[in-house]
Amino acid sequence: MRTMTTGLLAAGLLALALPAQAETTKVSPRKTLEQVANELSAKGYTIREIEMDDGHFEAKIVDAKNVVSEAKIDSYTGEILRLERED
Repeated sequence: MRTMTTGLLAAGLLALALPAQAETTKVSPRKTLEQVANELSAKGYTIREIEMDDGHFEAKIVDAKNVVSEAKIDSYTGEILRLERED
């Protein structure tokens, strides 16, 4: 009986320690619309429209060759996930 109680106590302490460890993992915050716009401008794009939609940014942008595209942008990294040329 004592072995069983010790085992349950150890399991309980381990269960309490795991959530505390998970809380220390830091998630980077989402970028602001202004930050994403500045990053796109720094890459040479002109921004016609930009908005947050379903957790990511969508922007209508124009590149240096005057090609208009629709971009889907990760809201945490600012990375362009999809770029579709508009006709």
